[in-house]
Amino acid sequence: MANVYYTCNMVPLGLIQRMGHAARWLGNYQSRTGLPVRRDATSIHPMTCPCVTQFVATAEMLLSDSPSEDCLIVPSGCDAMRRLGDLLASLFPGRVFSLSFPRAADESAVMILAAELDRLQNWLRERPASDDPSPEPPRLDWDIEPQPGGVFVIAGPLGNMALPRLIAELGAGVAGVESCTSRDRWEELVSLGLEGPQRDDLQQIARELLRIGVCSRRSTPERLRHLAARLEQTQASSVIYARPSFCDPGAYDAVLAAELAEQKGLRFMEIEVGFPLEVNGPLRTRVEAFLEAQLLDDDLLDDGLYDEGQYDDDSSD
Repeated sequence: MANVYYTCNMVPLGLIQRMGHAARWLGNYQSRTGLPVRRDATSIHPMTCPCVTQFVATAEMLLSDSPSEDCLIVPSGCDAMRRLGDLLASLFPGRVFSLSFPRAADESAVMILAAELDRLQNWLRERPASDDPSPEPPRLDWDIEPQPGGVFVIAGPLGNMALPRLIAELGAGVAGVESCTSRDRWEELVSLGLEGPQRDDLQQIARELLRIGVCSRRSTPERLRHLAARLEQTQASSVIYARPSFCDPGAYDAVLAAELAEQKGLRFMEIEVGFPLEVNGPLRTRVEAFLEAQLLDDDLLDDGLYDEGQYDDDSSD
């Protein structure tokens, strides 16, 4: 069975299925590689983000041990992912498709992306179809019910639910998760291009794809509006930004999120994480201290210690 693996969750899964192929997220297979993080590899710069580093190892293992019909789609939403596509294309000629993905969302960006989707369709037509073209989005256990007023988590690609589960374990609710692998992201991608009015309209598919994929690569006013709407929707009381190390878009996005949290009067913490995310002792301590400080602030406010005039000097007594 031919498989079409993909990296960033910014591909129209429905369109790929309609072309007769099974789109499978590469992150679902990282635990099967049995390979260490390849920061010592000559082809990987030591200051490459952990997600890209892990994806290189996973893709290399899968494509080396699979039939030549298996291939990989790499949306180049950031420079590191573009370099990943170039590297793997040199290792596996004809089996890697780099999908140029614009960082804007205006009509010129729509036209550019529509042309890229047309190029992708033609590339897929030349490949053997899959016996079962059902898409395979990120297999993450999103089993934590959102709680309004809880912690809002912003992250890049999450390979597991370790951070939200830690927050819940420490007694704080999770108001929502903003990640490219979260359920609300990929659920829209599953049907994109498969059916409906946009089925054969590549410009409409491109327009929808740009609307859905408002991720950290777009550190723009549009991204700010998107995050502000999400915070308002979830009624978050604080924000934790999980930034992958050496991630340039994430670094800019974290600054944007910190400014937004300050504007809304929300507590904010930025943490640096790997891929997949591991909850070690130092990370647990930082998150626990952040949540305890927030709880203390909430308790003081509930007790009315900050009521106006509480500590005003009354010289008449």
